[in-house]
Amino acid sequence: MTIDTNSLNYDCDWRLGFNLHPTAKGTIGYVTFWSGCGGLCLNKDIEVWNPFGGTGQTVLSGPTIRCVGLIESFRFSGDGDAPIRIVAYVSSEGAANVRTKLASPVSNTSVQVSWYVLGFDEDRKQWFEATYPKNGARAQANVDIVDGVLQMFIDNKPVRVDERLDVRVYKFEFQIVPAEGTSTLLEFATGTTQKLVKKWAPE
Repeated sequence: MTIDTNSLNYDCDWRLGFNLHPTAKGTIGYVTFWSGCGGLCLNKDIEVWNPFGGTGQTVLSGPTIRCVGLIESFRFSGDGDAPIRIVAYVSSEGAANVRTKLASPVSNTSVQVSWYVLGFDEDRKQWFEATYPKNGARAQANVDIVDGVLQMFIDNKPVRVDERLDVRVYKFEFQIVPAEGTSTLLEFATGTTQKLVKKWAPE
């Protein structure tokens, strides 16, 4: 499989990320850092099992992963200055903090964001790191504004992680663009051997 450089998108099984079964495989993503918009710092208050295990993991390690939220979708067209749109699920505390920030006009859209998506190579039967800012960096960005609307949204209604568990999370959606005067290298892969580095920066 080759990487489509014109569309670097990942659909993640966020419920699998919360309730990881030892034999279950899929694409799992994490928002590992989110801070900006004039003081909105989202805590890493979600801790889940790390499915990777073994050797080869370079960004994170250990039996668990602490994160801001579990990713449902990651969208990036592949152009160097294109927006990145992430849909994730965050805790009630994280949702409340976002809601409080959005209750008033947001004048400062500057943010630092980091993410980490894992995939599973069915041919080689191995987990691999699918996309993340290179070397564990934080992408320097701005929350995008489209037709005058800030591209940051939080659902008011929670969803349950699993019908057997009384754990509720909230959908958090945001779109970011590279900040002026910055450059971030992004790693992408669709398997253990198919890798690509993209420069994400304003034109």
